[in-house]
Amino acid sequence: MRILFLHPLGWGGEYPILVEFRRRGYEVCVLEERREGMRSTRLLTGHFREPGDGIRTLWYHPGRGTERALTFPIDRYFRKTFDGRNLGHRMWVIREAVRGFAPDLVYCTDGFSYAVPAGLLKRSGLLRVPLVASYIGGDILDCSHMGYGRRRTPQLDWLMQTSIRHIDALRALCDSLERALLKDGADPARISKIPIQIGAAREVYEEVHAQRVQARQQVRAQLGIPQEARVLVTLSDNYLSKGIQDFARAWPGVLAVCPDAWWILAGPENSWMDKGIFPLLDASAGRDRIRLTGRLRGRDTYAHLAAADLNVNPTLCEGLNMVTVDAAAVGTPTVCSDAAGVSDWIRRHDCGLVYAAGDAAALERSVIEALAQPVRLAAWSERCRGMIADFTAESVFQRLAALFDTAVKRR
Repeated sequence: MRILFLHPLGWGGEYPILVEFRRRGYEVCVLEERREGMRSTRLLTGHFREPGDGIRTLWYHPGRGTERALTFPIDRYFRKTFDGRNLGHRMWVIREAVRGFAPDLVYCTDGFSYAVPAGLLKRSGLLRVPLVASYIGGDILDCSHMGYGRRRTPQLDWLMQTSIRHIDALRALCDSLERALLKDGADPARISKIPIQIGAAREVYEEVHAQRVQARQQVRAQLGIPQEARVLVTLSDNYLSKGIQDFARAWPGVLAVCPDAWWILAGPENSWMDKGIFPLLDASAGRDRIRLTGRLRGRDTYAHLAAADLNVNPTLCEGLNMVTVDAAAVGTPTVCSDAAGVSDWIRRHDCGLVYAAGDAAALERSVIEALAQPVRLAAWSERCRGMIADFTAESVFQRLAALFDTAVKRR
């Protein structure tokens, strides 16, 4: 089977899946945007990310091409709704890639920037092969007042609902995204729930989990946290929709009941932290119990998650939240808001607590309840490992391959 992946760089974790399909004997090709180093409007290469990966790729410059004179009316009409992109031009380029690669199936790795134009091509009869699209969160959720997702105007509703009706198979990462698709009129029979794969090789998580005691000692010593302290960790981009401000509100109450608690606040600093988080922390007596790490990368990320007794995910609106999966992979349970799709797995595997998103008092009570029960924390830590089976690269590949095979057979 030949699969054309549309814009796999839209979500940076797709490359291992492309490589796995290629390794299993599938022919893989890619349509991807590129601006830097592009002297022409198109560039066809024999590889995608790494020389020798065998993934033929059509790179195109989204701001160039004589065909833009023809697509200009559509581009202009939908530009604001389509996030400043050129909808008609993207439809043109997708059709060009399909004609050039002649795939058996087209797969969009996000449900907006490429699934919408591809879905419109299906609607107009200009895309005749099966079309599959993945929905990861912001492409379909409307939390624009929190800086996440897109404000659902009537024109955007039309684009989303029309494209969804004409896409052959829809991949939702979790139950909440399936519900969002159903709300937009998707046929339940065409929806498959397939999460994202864990970000690193499973061996990396196994190594960190096996060395969990050493990781706790090293990270706590590095951050000046007592070895016997009860440690909480948050790890995100720390903007408004991540809800870190709710934990900042809950923090004084947590310390009042658990005076030996410490908080590792990981992730990059940004303007929202200066505006909505640091003032809350500065006003509390618990600022000296907080350690800022900045952005973490690679194994260091998993070591900091392993160093904590409890991961806290106070997100206000999100598709899945892979940090919670990363934490589970190294044995750290989570107190999670019900706005994260991963909360379904926490309930299913009984490896943490779930509270109502946006309720700082409920978050405070949940964290205190978790820290007050070390035996329960240990049991959660053991059960966390059961979550990971759904998120391994092997599991995700097998389910995607089955989805693709079914879509082609139906065709």
